[in-house]
Amino acid sequence: MRQITLILVALGLSSTVLAQDYSAAKPGELLQVPLQALHPTQAAVGYDQIYYKLGRFAQERNKLFDEYCEANGQGESANVPGDADLRKPESFTCQDKVGARSSEMKTVVIGPEGKLFLTDGHHTFTVLMEHPKGGENLNMWVRVTDNFSDSADMASFWQRMAQARKVWLKDGNGQAIDPQQIPSQLGLQHLANDPYRALVYFTREVGYDKPRSGEVAPEFLEFYWGNWLRSVMSLDTYDLSDRGDYRDAVEIAAKKMVALAPEDEVGNSGFKARELGGYSSMDRKELNKVAGRKLNYATSYKKALAGES
Repeated sequence: MRQITLILVALGLSSTVLAQDYSAAKPGELLQVPLQALHPTQAAVGYDQIYYKLGRFAQERNKLFDEYCEANGQGESANVPGDADLRKPESFTCQDKVGARSSEMKTVVIGPEGKLFLTDGHHTFTVLMEHPKGGENLNMWVRVTDNFSDSADMASFWQRMAQARKVWLKDGNGQAIDPQQIPSQLGLQHLANDPYRALVYFTREVGYDKPRSGEVAPEFLEFYWGNWLRSVMSLDTYDLSDRGDYRDAVEIAAKKMVALAPEDEVGNSGFKARELGGYSSMDRKELNKVAGRKLNYATSYKKALAGES
């Protein structure tokens, strides 16, 4: 295995250790790694969420740098000159130093052979990988939550991951899969599309939001919502390339979310609606904002991909 420079940051102090893998990393440490070093813990993403981001970044350049800074726990971008380049972090500045907002960073678990398994950030990092200014060699910072590198083999590793609810074992259609069916790389050419996962993204702040006080948001929170929505509504009757139709789907999904009582379990997820951030009423003002901005970018980008005007 080729040598990799491993940079560990803890308590605001950094040290550099030359190593062949990441087995020595401890929970809470921050690692700077190329995107290609991250292994997914899910087989699908919501393509439309990624299309929205790519479409918006093409029109609002600074939002791309906000995405980069936020993922690194640095708040938003602060100064982005005309020649700023994601691959050259010294060419622009973020609000804070790396890891200052560590709770907002993407997370990894250390697996056998010191490999990195991404448990949060599949959409953000896929966007950065797919963006022409990013790519698989783009270096990003991640936060270690667990070190399972001492697992006897991959089977026992995945068993530990499942017990800790740090792997999503369903495909883009909500069907159960084995860990071996999870792609080894990020990117749209590897990850399948789950339209219900994208639907949940667009209902955020309309029918739910990630818990922010007194509750810890579980990994794959949006998938729990999406898997339940798959069982209570069909997207087959909506044209998700049409902004109006998409808005209607988001509204119906949000109405179903808020109809749940706080203590109701969301499907068979094991989580109550309040634990997944469910609202008691739909935020119609936010719905209009989603339709006017997010869905506009997402559907326009899809049409451009399809060669439509």
